[in-house]
Amino acid sequence: MIANVSGIALVIAITIVAGGIAYIGDRVGHQVGRKRLTLFGLRPKYTSTIVAIATGMLIALSVTSVALIGSQQVRTAFFRLGQINARINDLQARAIATQRELDSTRDRQFVVSIGYPIGTIGLTTRLSQPDAVVLTQLSSFFDNTVRTANAQFAHAPYDLKPYRKTSSDPEIQALLRQQLAKDRDSLPADAPVLFLPLIGQNLFKGDVVSFTLQPYADIRVAAAGDTLASVDVQGGQLADGLVVPLQRLTAAAIAEMERRGMPAVFALNPAPSNNVQEILNQLGRLRGHYRLVAKAGLDMYPHSGGILLDYSLVPR
Repeated sequence: MIANVSGIALVIAITIVAGGIAYIGDRVGHQVGRKRLTLFGLRPKYTSTIVAIATGMLIALSVTSVALIGSQQVRTAFFRLGQINARINDLQARAIATQRELDSTRDRQFVVSIGYPIGTIGLTTRLSQPDAVVLTQLSSFFDNTVRTANAQFAHAPYDLKPYRKTSSDPEIQALLRQQLAKDRDSLPADAPVLFLPLIGQNLFKGDVVSFTLQPYADIRVAAAGDTLASVDVQGGQLADGLVVPLQRLTAAAIAEMERRGMPAVFALNPAPSNNVQEILNQLGRLRGHYRLVAKAGLDMYPHSGGILLDYSLVPR
């Protein structure tokens, strides 16, 4: 409704401006013809023609100016239409590619998602070591990952095709060197690094096993007792009524651990270090406003392999 009103107002404003300029131009042309005025030494009838042309040009300029001032859409159409068309073409191309991918996978069964862990293996090393040392470690870990992934996924119920390449292939050696250079630029030089093998893309039955060696700086992401998240609760509630606040609290603590650098695969099933049910029962006997707090249960690193949470209840 607001857009309609603004559009009508813009049309009215343009009409008024155009009418006003046309009236002025008519009066000026009338005076030029009546008094037989000349411009640049031209004959009166040519001067009158120039005045009429100038009036028309002024009307067009004024209408355009009013439209540009009064409408963001008009400004966009005048000055950014090319960019918009390019963006539309890009989005249409992506939509077509997505539809083709959907059509090609519609009749196939999705079996494993990106980021899914491969076995329970990992590699801890220091990137500050010589290239030959780190590349030897990465090559051995790559081959171990291939064996583990094929044993895990190249059979029912996944039915993926086994990965056939080895670290001795020149292509793989080049990729490992590229990863080493990239990781050295993005990770602390003096900290140990944990590599975890994860599924590299969403896979369907019949796809070849795909994986990536994901690096994490293996530093302490939380000290024992660090507050990770909290949620305000009301005393006197039954334990069942606190399930949702507790879920929100746990999700917030997990998100904070991931933000600090804990691998997401280790944050899926956090373990409580104390009896949460006792705290919830205690809250049911209390009255007033309280805060349920989630803290780190111990010093945690990426190589810890999981998250241990300690829950407590404090007044607020």
